[in-house]
Amino acid sequence: MRSTTGKIRIAPLRPRPLFTALVLTCLFLLPCAGVRAQQIPQYTQFVFNHFPINPAVAGSKDCLDIRLGFRKQWVGFEGAPTTAWATVHGAIRSKQPFVKNRHGIGVWVEADDTGPLGYTHFYLAYAYHIQMKQDYFMSMGFFAGAKQMKLDAGVITLDDYNDPAIDGSKSVFVIPEITPGIWLYGKKGWLGLSIHQLLGNKIRDFGLGESRLTRHALLSGGRRFKIGKHQALTPSALFKISPGSPVAMDLNMMLDHKKIFGIGASYRNTDAVALMFRLSFLKFFQLGYSYDITTSKIRVASSNTHEIILAITPCPPNDPRRAIVRCPVWE
Repeated sequence: MRSTTGKIRIAPLRPRPLFTALVLTCLFLLPCAGVRAQQIPQYTQFVFNHFPINPAVAGSKDCLDIRLGFRKQWVGFEGAPTTAWATVHGAIRSKQPFVKNRHGIGVWVEADDTGPLGYTHFYLAYAYHIQMKQDYFMSMGFFAGAKQMKLDAGVITLDDYNDPAIDGSKSVFVIPEITPGIWLYGKKGWLGLSIHQLLGNKIRDFGLGESRLTRHALLSGGRRFKIGKHQALTPSALFKISPGSPVAMDLNMMLDHKKIFGIGASYRNTDAVALMFRLSFLKFFQLGYSYDITTSKIRVASSNTHEIILAITPCPPNDPRRAIVRCPVWE
């Protein structure tokens, strides 16, 4: 429903091979870089928010993972996107300690308002994780659920109140959604691919004529490098690929100290640069905050975006017999 160029519109396993694959993919995609319409949520802290990006993340830890997020985009711009979400996922393990493969399940609920347009969705997730090598896994999973889309004609000012683009439109409709994903990960890095809006649902009685939700392929990857006794650097990238639109690219860099606090920066092509901060506290809690500085033309009306995420990960004391890749160090 939004464009990262600043326009709102309705669009009719080893560490080295893993990191090399990421770099080669980035080099392949970079010549196509550019940004246009996005119909799916935008997150600056995607490394701190993996599950909504890829359903195969479900169950990738030894403990329950709970996240609450809120994003206020283009503050001060009337009708700008406001997004709130909650996720929870965990692993279903075999009672036999030598069985490394496992199942993951989860739930993702999100609400988004962009002026008169908005949606609420509820997705269930399932993933199956296969151990490829010591400390390296591959998982395959999917989201399945429904999205409710809405149009509030009462907040739209028209010259002609009988405008057929509004007068004949439904105010609310519900569509099914499926999102598959694959995820390769270990203690030091990850590489994943997911396809959102796979069904390409047709949108009828909403505006003029018939439009369709386009499929979005999301490719993400990153790796953690130790640069001192207590410090580490994590570069990461997220690419959003949709037919008819240039590739949207997010590049992040995060520096952390003892996994207690971290600072970072992000670049989103033709849209924004961002500063990020993360803090661990009270053993099981983490708080992430990002501040986007708008670089697109919309900066004339609004120059900043705020995003905050609270994570709760009550990982128990490590049991080597049952350990997966508990609370991966790259996060």
